[in-house]
Amino acid sequence: MLSAWNHDTGYGAISPAGGGEEVFVALAAFPTDGEGARLDEPLSFEIVTGRDGRKQAVNLRRLQRTKANAALRQAAGVGAARVRQSQKKRRLGLMAGGAALAMLLVAGGMHWFKPAARAAEVPALSRR
Repeated sequence: MLSAWNHDTGYGAISPAGGGEEVFVALAAFPTDGEGARLDEPLSFEIVTGRDGRKQAVNLRRLQRTKANAALRQAAGVGAARVRQSQKKRRLGLMAGGAALAMLLVAGGMHWFKPAARAAEVPALSRR
């Protein structure tokens, strides 16, 4: 199981299921399936000794999650629906705010805008 991962450097540690010390793992050891490393992800791997003398995991394979985790995934889907709903509300609020701002700008512009016909008129006080 992946117990630690540093996304910036691309390496982490795996805890063997049977116990024992953590084993170093690099990003290159993961399968090239387009998915990155996920903490607490069950993995199958081989242990070899690296050039520096440390044990490291190679030939990683992702294992199927158990059915108990399926319930957790379903619950996470509910959380994702809530996130989508809040994002939708946020977008709606931003659009309503933008529409209100546009209305204020139009109303203010109409107040200060003087059509060409009215601009030629001379105010009554300046006539003599």
